[in-house]
Amino acid sequence: MLLDDCLIKDFGVGRGVKASYDIKYNAKGRLILPGLIDAHVHLRDQLLSYKEDFKSGTASAVLGGVTSVIDMPNNLPPTDNPTTLRERINLAKNSILVNVGFTCKPSTDHTINRELIKHGAIAFKAFVYEYIDDISNLDFLSKIMSAIAKTNKKLMLHCNIKASYKEVINLVKRRSMAKLCKIEGNLTEKILKLAADHGIRLHICHVSCPITIKVINQYKDLLDVTSEVTIHHLLLNYDLIERIGPLAHVDPPLKSVYTAKTLFKLLRKSNIDIIVSDHAPHDLNEKFLSDPRPGFPNLQLMMPILLTQVKKGHLSLNDVIEKASRKPALIFKLEKRGAIKKGYYADLVEVDLKRKFKVKNDMLISKAKYTPFEGMTLIGLPIRTYVNGICVNDDYMIIGRGGEGMILTGEVSRYEAR
Repeated sequence: MLLDDCLIKDFGVGRGVKASYDIKYNAKGRLILPGLIDAHVHLRDQLLSYKEDFKSGTASAVLGGVTSVIDMPNNLPPTDNPTTLRERINLAKNSILVNVGFTCKPSTDHTINRELIKHGAIAFKAFVYEYIDDISNLDFLSKIMSAIAKTNKKLMLHCNIKASYKEVINLVKRRSMAKLCKIEGNLTEKILKLAADHGIRLHICHVSCPITIKVINQYKDLLDVTSEVTIHHLLLNYDLIERIGPLAHVDPPLKSVYTAKTLFKLLRKSNIDIIVSDHAPHDLNEKFLSDPRPGFPNLQLMMPILLTQVKKGHLSLNDVIEKASRKPALIFKLEKRGAIKKGYYADLVEVDLKRKFKVKNDMLISKAKYTPFEGMTLIGLPIRTYVNGICVNDDYMIIGRGGEGMILTGEVSRYEAR
């Protein structure tokens, strides 16, 4: 494969490709895959840099075989106006090791949304429970949809109620998580009806229940709606909360073994569009507060977890490429990314499928040194990671300096972070 000026210039065996080169790498028979595109991460930084910063967050992505991420706006300060968006982009662009797109909180004012897009917003993201007192009153959300409908950007919605750790523990003890699934399904249906009235492009975040997927698929012919599932909702269940407590607390909460297995079946049947990490690091002390912060770091384990499922026969390699590379690029309009093609950006991962490793908390490069996946044995170590043609990980070590990634806008990239 020949890389030149960020792009894949040519590739193939026996193609007779001959050219001068500055650097030559020998993949030694390892697998070369398109870098993963993770459409749901929280990179923190700014006033939350004690949890994670752009360098540590994107370094986690690099070691997890992820070459592009989409950052959520619930930061401090929140990414909800042109000034905070510009500040976030300017802070990130010389630090990021992978490509980053920034979502913003939506406004009911179309002029503000238009300015956010002008300054680089790739999509808009909202927690539905921030805008409603009860699920029967969606007036404010309707105004947001009306404003977003005038753009061509996705509105990403978290269609769950907010559940405290105490509430989750009580539900787990009673084995009553189906209650949360019923709420998730009902709320999603109300939102989809509203979205159909406005004709917006909608993306439902971290679906945790099969009933929600059934509802979403009923609207596929009525509007542009897509869905995502996290690696933890596919592979973990609420038994883990009883074993490790707050370290397994996440929003939305983990559900039953049956629910996780059913979500996996729906993914394999192509009823779910993409897979994400929902990388959400917190300071370890915050996980043991009276009301623990929900979320954990997932980026560094993303590709090994998925390739381990391939090795076990639960997913095909094409499933991984489709759900975690190609489809996210299509949904968020990331031109020339998500595949190994001539003329595409050289976002590539060299994977050693023979190397096994056991997940340990202290191996994480994230500032958050804990993971509910601790103790799992995984394969598929990303030996090298290339972002825009630049090697930023060599032999599972970060060699990038920061700034190798580009700022993604969902159009032709206007900002090069170099």
